[in-house]
Formats: sequence, C-alpha cells, structure tokens
Amino acid sequence: MDFSKFTFFKRYKKNNTQLLFDFDIREYTGHLSKTFDYHLSLSHYLEDNQGKEIFLTLTETADFYQEDNKLVINLKVYQDFCKNIAQSGKNRTQAFLARKLKHYSESDKKDVIAGSSGDEIFSSLNPETKNELIQKLQSISTPTIVDKNRVILVDDENKKAVIEQLLDKGFSQEFWDLANTKDPELTERLSAGRLQVHRKKVIDELKNRLSNSTFSETAGDDFWQKWIYKHNWLFGINYETPIEKQKINITGIMPDYLFPTLDGFVDILEIKLPIPEIVEEDSGHPGSWIWSKEANQAIGQVVNYLGEIDRQRFEIQNEIKRVYEKECLMLKPRAFILIGQSKGWNVYKKEALRKLNHSLHGIEILTYSDLLDRGESFVKISPYE
Repeated sequence: MDFSKFTFFKRYKKNNTQLLFDFDIREYTGHLSKTFDYHLSLSHYLEDNQGKEIFLTLTETADFYQEDNKLVINLKVYQDFCKNIAQSGKNRTQAFLARKLKHYSESDKKDVIAGSSGDEIFSSLNPETKNELIQKLQSISTPTIVDKNRVILVDDENKKAVIEQLLDKGFSQEFWDLANTKDPELTERLSAGRLQVHRKKVIDELKNRLSNSTFSETAGDDFWQKWIYKHNWLFGINYETPIEKQKINITGIMPDYLFPTLDGFVDILEIKLPIPEIVEEDSGHPGSWIWSKEANQAIGQVVNYLGEIDRQRFEIQNEIKRVYEKECLMLKPRAFILIGQSKGWNVYKKEALRKLNHSLHGIEILTYSDLLDRGESFVKISPYE
C-alpha cells in the first residue's frame, strides 16, 4: 500500500497520539476543527498499544488492511461498526480490531477470566467450542520425562476437570500469547463465553435485588441508581458511556447522568424504586386508569429536566465537547423513567400502562420487570452459537 498518500494528520495532545488520513477530515465532516465521530477510541487504542499506527482512508481499502504495525481502516466501515455495538467509547477500536485481527488485549483477557469459575465458562461454551478445546489439549504430546509439578496429563477421564481448572485459575501473558498465535479464534470464543457468564450473573443479581426491598434509590453502599448506571447495557446496545452531571460545569435542574446514543443524540433516565405502583384504577370512572402518585411525581420531575435541558441546550453541548471531547446534540432528548414492577399484571393493567405511556410526549415509563426481560433476552443471544 502507498502510505505516502496519507498526507493529513490529527494530533491529540491529551493522549500524545496521532492519526493519519488520506483525505481532509475538515472537508469530510464539515466541522471547522479537524475532528470526527468516534475518534476517541482510536486515540485510546494507540495510547495503549505503543508502536502501532492508524491510517484512516476512504479509498485505499474497502474495510481493513494491516502491514506490520500499520493499521489501515476504512472510516465509513469503522463508523458503521461503532453505531451498532454496545462497547463504551474507549473500547470501540479494540472491539473492531478484535474482529479483524482476532486478538484481545491483556486487560480484555483478564476481564474475560477474572471472577468466573471454570465450570461456569465451560458450561457457557457451545458444544463445538468445547470439543475443539478438548481436542487441542489431547493433541499435546506427553514428554518422555515428566515433572508432575510442571506438566498436566490429559486423558478421557480428567479432560473436563483439567479444562475447568485452567479456566478457573486464569492465564499468564505467556499462555495468551501462545493461544493467540496458535488459535486466536478459539481464544476469542473463550472470551465471548466469559462475557455471557458475566451477563448471566448480572441477571441473577437483578432478580435477587428485586426480591429484596432493602436497597434505596440514591443512598447506601449499593443503591439502585448506582447499580443501574453500572449495568446500563441492560437497556440495549443503543447507548454509549453515560455522561456525569458533576463532570460538566452546568447549573440548574439536571439529571445525574445523560446517556449519549449511537446516532449522536442524548436520552435521560430517571431511576425510582421497584416498589411503587405505577398505574391505578380511577375509582370515579369505572374502566379508567390513572398514574399513581409516585409515577406522577416522577413524570413531573422529568418534565422539569427536559425544560432545563432545552433552555441550556447549547451550553451543555459545549461543555460535553470540552470535557469529553465528544459531539452530542441535545435536541429534544427522550426521557425514560424506571419504576415499579409489572410482574403478574393482568391484561387490563398492561393495556393501561401502554395507553398512558402513549399519552406522554417524549417520556416513557419502564418497569423493572421490563428491564429484566430485556436482559434475559440479551444473554440468550450467544455470539458463537
């Protein structure tokens, strides 16, 4: 590839990194400054992988090309990929390159293994992956002289136990380097299996929390707001890493977190307890339903948030860009209120919530039961089944 065509560049002083282009990014984006969507993850990747170079192109490759430490990425392909994944802004490039290079960073590998037992990861793998791992262990030739403290002997009787012990104890850098060299695809599948294990644990934790009424909304060691923001993937793949109110210099009535969407806009989420009723029958009008007192108060609170955001729209956008180096449009944000549970509701009550939600403008009430259903559906989708 002719790298002399990459005559444009952008330096990031904060991370001391540089990206190169074969086109003028200002003409491409229409921005006055040389910036573009999803650039932060590229910069973070270079910071964590010293010696690598990233070249962004519109013409030199239709997808991805690698030559030694030079990585050439088609910008449109990369942007489309970023719009359809649930990774945080910092991890997008790692996720993109994992599919191209079949390689995980050391921190990714540790996250994949840490905190899970071998039995959990083994059971989460599909039969093809299990058999492949077993065959690879069996294919290792037994040395003539065996030091029992340094060699694992694998036979038909102990192969499952050996695999579980390996997965449970974690791996060294040397092991991962060897695994990536010999079979990077299998390594990636093991990592994906760990991710499924982690998500299943989160679902189980959510079920336990919903059966325990001791958690508060915003106080204590493990309050609901903190827990939900930590596991915001439960709401789907449409959201990036939340923006904290305390990190941007904005006064007035504001939600604690803003949720950037993959299409460049922002939603807000108001979290209440899973205990209150949400809708109630209107005693004065048989067959009619109304919002409960708690739900009505939450709706009023969110209406105030939306009004304040609209009033300070441009100031908030500028602050997000200054602090997070990120373009976000604060135009007509949607608002979601998480409150109560709908488990065991009859069809009339479900229809009532549907109708009342429809009457709201830009606001929707979700129940913790809805969130649990979303999470369970999400973990059923295995990337390697």
